[in-house]
Amino acid sequence: MQLPAYWWLLALVVLVQGAFFVFLLWRRIQRRVVSPFGRPSLMVLLVSGVAGLVYGVVQRDPVFCLGQGCVLILFYLLQRQGYDQRNS
Repeated sequence: MQLPAYWWLLALVVLVQGAFFVFLLWRRIQRRVVSPFGRPSLMVLLVSGVAGLVYGVVQRDPVFCLGQGCVLILFYLLQRQGYDQRNS
């Protein structure tokens, strides 16, 4: 089996988004408040979403692009939620 082109980009995206998911899951298991997120963690989510979208475009994979688009929508909603809580 041959690795796809830009496999390192895919590995980076999977590791970062997996770590973000584990962080969310760990916070929920401890029954801590998940939001608001700090700016660095949101930027990591944004960069991994954009990198995943680039990978999906390079590989011409519409399903991967759709999934990474959902990650970017999640980023927008989390950022908006944090902005609303700061201005309340």
